[in-house]
Amino acid sequence: MTIQQIGYFLHLSEELHYWRTSYKMNVTQSVLSRQIKSLEDELQVTLFQRTNRKVELTAAGKFLQQQWKPLLGQLESAVRYARKIHKGEGGSIVLNHPGSISYDILPALLNQVSAMYPHIKVELVQHKHTQEIELIKNYQVDISFSRHPYDGDLVTSKLVRTDNLALVLPTDHPIRKVADISRKTLKNERFILTTLTDGEAFQMRISEFFAQYRFQPNISFESDFGSIILSLVARGLGISVIPYSYSLAGHPGVRFLQLPFEVPLYLHWRTNEDNKVVRNILDLITTAL
Repeated sequence: MTIQQIGYFLHLSEELHYWRTSYKMNVTQSVLSRQIKSLEDELQVTLFQRTNRKVELTAAGKFLQQQWKPLLGQLESAVRYARKIHKGEGGSIVLNHPGSISYDILPALLNQVSAMYPHIKVELVQHKHTQEIELIKNYQVDISFSRHPYDGDLVTSKLVRTDNLALVLPTDHPIRKVADISRKTLKNERFILTTLTDGEAFQMRISEFFAQYRFQPNISFESDFGSIILSLVARGLGISVIPYSYSLAGHPGVRFLQLPFEVPLYLHWRTNEDNKVVRNILDLITTAL
């Protein structure tokens, strides 16, 4: 029994006329008759009563019409979607990202994905950078943007751009411009920083900022989420150093001073990725960036 045979049956059950059904389905009457007979033989059920004057559904035929009619559309839709998955045009991926790209490149990229691959669902997640590589290896994340490089097995890491750091202050803070930044103006400040590991590229760039002013920051709070950092700064609980792209969030109560320090943005993915959906999205991202 095939989807095509079920389609023939349902169309004939509506028309109750072989010639009209075959015309609408663009097949000959003999093909339609053979398919219906083959279906009846396989099911061991008579579906239609045929006379010279009319065609009628049997009781068994009426029952199957009621059962199959809602299923045919679902089956045909599923087949179409499976074909899109096979071509890499349908399905889903999991994309991990830092909050700092949520306001510029991420929306732009997702707009392109929606335009080119409307049947691909993108699940956006934010994991700690210490977890992202294992999540990629374990197929829990497909693609990851990260501030941290990776040089190891199974996962490829590519530098895609750099972003300036920024000093984030409450709007009423006395530091008004970059020229106001000094050891004297910073040494008594409380800082709210991301949770970082010594020796990593992102940490090194932030450390260079503090080294320029020859002091170690007094860290009051740590968070992996930029939106939380911005909220704490706005409440006057400290100041922070985060990527300048967060300024596009338009968060109330904070000001950004762009700094001459850059932090990298990397793209990670499985080196031997064979999922066409993931490959298509990767190609789109790498071309766009």
